[in-house]
Amino acid sequence: MADVRSLTGGQTQGLPMAKRTDRLDTDRVLTFETVIAELMPFIDTRFKLEIQLGHATMTIRDLLDLDVGSLVELKKSAGEPMDVLCKGRPVMRGEVTVLEDSLGLRIVEIIDSHRRV
Repeated sequence: MADVRSLTGGQTQGLPMAKRTDRLDTDRVLTFETVIAELMPFIDTRFKLEIQLGHATMTIRDLLDLDVGSLVELKKSAGEPMDVLCKGRPVMRGEVTVLEDSLGLRIVEIIDSHRRV
């Protein structure tokens, strides 16, 4: 970074000097109330969540050989929590559960509560 003196040939008199502050906006203390107040305009925003059952890698030949009744082995153990993705990023993990006639997910882990989606 260039020094003011090197840019002005050593002359600094008569130049307006910017006042330096040691405290940045990012240093402010966030209270629960402040966070909630900042979120209020977005509180009803909808996000699409995806539940990732697992993944598999296969060749095109293997893919073309699939038929009704074929089994695809997933890279996830039985009983291992499923990943919950928001905008392609994992945000939670949960266990599959049955809710009357549909499936649900019991959240068992929040991956990073400070990470922004």
